[in-house]
Amino acid sequence: MTPQIHRNPPFRAEHLGSLLRTRELLDAKTAFEDSQLSESDLTVIEKKYIQDIVKKQKELGYVALFDGEYCRHKAKSVKLTIAAPNWYHLRYKEGSAYPKDIYASDEEYFADIATAYQEELKILYEAGCGNVQFDDPNLAYFYSEKMLDGWKADPLNIRSADDLFAEYIKLYNSLLSNRPADFHIGAHICRGNFVGSRHFSEGGYNRIARRLFRELNVDTYYLEYDTPRAGGFEPLKELSTYKNVIFEVVTSKFPELEDNDETKTRIYVAAQFIADGNDITIDAALNQIGISPQCGFASHREGNSIDYVGMINKLKLVREIANEVWPGQS
Repeated sequence: MTPQIHRNPPFRAEHLGSLLRTRELLDAKTAFEDSQLSESDLTVIEKKYIQDIVKKQKELGYVALFDGEYCRHKAKSVKLTIAAPNWYHLRYKEGSAYPKDIYASDEEYFADIATAYQEELKILYEAGCGNVQFDDPNLAYFYSEKMLDGWKADPLNIRSADDLFAEYIKLYNSLLSNRPADFHIGAHICRGNFVGSRHFSEGGYNRIARRLFRELNVDTYYLEYDTPRAGGFEPLKELSTYKNVIFEVVTSKFPELEDNDETKTRIYVAAQFIADGNDITIDAALNQIGISPQCGFASHREGNSIDYVGMINKLKLVREIANEVWPGQS
């Protein structure tokens, strides 16, 4: 049976999750941590600002709604973002991710990670969540020349970066093997969103495009394309016709607004590469596309180098461009 493209979600205008927190909310969290505010009082403040930011998203015309990560320990969003499974492996030097008296190999360790994620996804689905986005900054390392050079120079590594990337694809596919057909899964490939609007990796998708776009069993890719460090659109020739891509063409790191017409031109150029790679029309390729800001606006507590008004202007721009490219579509 030919796989079918999953729509609504994703939507033509999306955003990636975290939104700037108000000063009152930040001060309340600090007061709670300093034992100057009770948990119940903090919860009241969190709920107030979650209600406000959800209302604002609706006013701007967004369908997939988030709590802005204002309350990280509770799932209140229609769309849920979760950590990538490889986070529990790549962040450790070779041989240090798990105790050797518990797991004899990466394969055993990955199998348990997959089982844990399967259980979490099952709980989420049964609770009514049908839209999950994996936030994966680790996969971006596999097209970063600095990371790859460092990988080759590290004598502890027992396999190539390409082999490990293949193992991570298998890990994803294993944990997603039991999901229901109507459960939308996306992967946000992030180059970093640190304090001061810093990033940590650079490079185009060319090196991993075929395996990423053809073998990873997700419905939607959320891909950074807000700066030249993301490379060109040529790798999108590898995107299957039954998968979506959300172009992160509006940066969330700085307040300067992108040009509307120039951004629309970039969308059509990208669509042409998808069309050429699959021998389909550009209209068919456009049906696989949506747009969003490049990442969250506040992956860390204080947020990026942009204020609240700047954030709202960015979200408005994404919605306006989506309305012009896909009129009448959410």
